[in-house]
Amino acid sequence: MSASSLRLMCLVSFLLCAASAPAQEGHPAKGVWVGYWGPTSTAQSRIVVVMDHDGKTVSGVFNPGPNAVPLKVARLDITPGTPSPKRGVPGILPIFKVYFEVDAKDAKGNPVAIVAEGTMHNTALPNRWIEGTWTQTSGGNAAKSEFKITRQ
Repeated sequence: MSASSLRLMCLVSFLLCAASAPAQEGHPAKGVWVGYWGPTSTAQSRIVVVMDHDGKTVSGVFNPGPNAVPLKVARLDITPGTPSPKRGVPGILPIFKVYFEVDAKDAKGNPVAIVAEGTMHNTALPNRWIEGTWTQTSGGNAAKSEFKITRQ
């Protein structure tokens, strides 16, 4: 085998391996999730959550960076789907419910308790998202709104 043939085979092998890399998604909850929550479309706060799943438990970080806060409680509840009973009749997809709690601090250092409950959509696809209810309590005052975060 000539050196140029060997180089060509190595290049083709490398390209095939690189092309299959994006298909390695991992667990549906794993990844960086970015989005917003807020009481109105004009009063929105940015959310960044990094979640991991080790096969049994969900863990993660809220707003990673210098003020990162670990998820106090994180849970993924999966209701199994059912396969199609016969050709032409769609099966029922599984439902992925996501729940997490965070004990954060506001800009003044006051404690803020956050509870998020949502449903994951497009679970089998890379552009999945979670939307649901976001409750944030600070100083005895609770603000409740909808949230949506998308996997990056």
